[in-house]
Amino acid sequence: MVIGIKRHVGVMLMLTGLLHTVVVLIFGATQLQIIVAEGFWNTVGSGQGDRDAVFWSLLFGFMIIVTGYMVNWILKHKGIVPPAGFGWILLAVGLIGVIMMPVSGFWLVLPQAVILIRNQPRKVYRLD
Repeated sequence: MVIGIKRHVGVMLMLTGLLHTVVVLIFGATQLQIIVAEGFWNTVGSGQGDRDAVFWSLLFGFMIIVTGYMVNWILKHKGIVPPAGFGWILLAVGLIGVIMMPVSGFWLVLPQAVILIRNQPRKVYRLD
């Protein structure tokens, strides 16, 4: 059984993804309306940076939600703590994001990554 704050990391990731998605829906509403008005087929392409940014940001938010769901499921149903490597990857992505876009939600990923990295269960080897 996973105890402490680590058992909530999946939910925290889902909430981060949800917040990200809501922000994109609010601030990218104009671009999304244009995409819907023109139809979805081939409405995001080269030379359409605003649409491109909104589209990829929206998909990224959904992927954060899916990742959080999987982490939550693994923690709750299997009692397995995600490997520290997952936390290190989140930390790297978060740090790159913070460096490239300091005024962003990437800051929210950093504490979640640290929680995943810290206090990893140690393997106990038995000598029989």
